[in-house]
Amino acid sequence: MNFKTSAIALAVAGTVATPMAAQADLYASARIGLENVDTGGISDVRMRSFGSRFGVRSETDLGNGMTGFGRYEWDVDFASSNTSSNDDIGLRHRYVGLKGDFGSMTIGQTYHTFYNHVVGPLDNPWWGSGYSMVNYRGRTDGAVSYAGTFGAVTIGATGYFLWEGEEELPDQLELAGSFGIGDMTLGIALQNTASDTAQGSAGNDEDILGVTLHGISFGMVSMGFGIMTQDDDSSLVADIGIGNAYVHLETLSMDATDQDTSLITLGYTQSLGRKTTAYYELVSYDADTGDSDDDATILRAVLKYDIE
Repeated sequence: MNFKTSAIALAVAGTVATPMAAQADLYASARIGLENVDTGGISDVRMRSFGSRFGVRSETDLGNGMTGFGRYEWDVDFASSNTSSNDDIGLRHRYVGLKGDFGSMTIGQTYHTFYNHVVGPLDNPWWGSGYSMVNYRGRTDGAVSYAGTFGAVTIGATGYFLWEGEEELPDQLELAGSFGIGDMTLGIALQNTASDTAQGSAGNDEDILGVTLHGISFGMVSMGFGIMTQDDDSSLVADIGIGNAYVHLETLSMDATDQDTSLITLGYTQSLGRKTTAYYELVSYDADTGDSDDDATILRAVLKYDIE
C-alpha cells in the first residue's frame, strides 16, 4: 500500500471514528468553611467540608441523533482537620444514559423525577435544606428515569427496582409534569411509596403529592413556592432571591405527632472571581418538640473553588 492510499485510509477511519469519540471531563470542587452551631445553649465552631466533590463525566455521539452519556461523582467530607477518623468519601452520582429527539433515559444514582420537578427548583440554599419538607427527595439509586420536553411541557417518570424479595414491578414510582406559564413554571409530581415502607407522621404508605410554582420575578426579586401533602401531613416552601441574597423558608405540619417544624435560611453569595465563590448562611431550625436541645441556630461562611 503506497503512502497516498494509506493517508486516504487513515482520513476515512478518522472521519468514521469522530462521532464515536468521547471526551472525558474531569472536575472537582473544593468547598471548605467555618460553621458555628448553637443548640441547647452550647455554641461550637468547627472547620469542615460542605460537599466538596470530584468526578468524571462524558458523552459520545452515537450517530442518528443519539448520544450516550455517563457520570461518576464522589463527595469528600471531613468534620475536623484534626480528626482523621471523620474523613469520608461517599458516592453522589453514578449513572449512564441515552438521549436524543425522544428525550433522555437515565439509569443509576442521581436526581430523579420527583426532585427535578418539585424539590430542586426551590432547593436553593447552598447547604442543609429539606429538614421541614414532607419528602425531601434528593439523589436516589436503583432507578430508571425518562425525561422529555414537548413545547412548554416537560414530563418525567422514574421507576425504582430494588431487591426486596417481592414480585413488585417497579418497587416505587414517580410521575411528574412541568408546564411553562409565561416566565413561570408550574411543576406537579406524584410519588408512591413501597408497600412495606412507612412514611409520614402516621407511618402509612399514602402517596405523596408535590406542587411547585417558580420563576416569578419582579425586577431583581425572584420567587418560588411549593406545597407537599401526604395523608394529613403537609409542608410549605417559599424561596425568595434579591440579587445575590436569598431567603428560604420551610414549614412542616405533622398531624399524628401534633408537631410543626420550621426552617429559615438567610444567605448571600459572593463571586470573588473566576472559579472562586464565597457564601454565607444563617439558619434557624425549630423542631417544635419543647426541648431546646432539638433546635439549632447555625452560621456558616464557606469558600468554594472549582477545578476543571
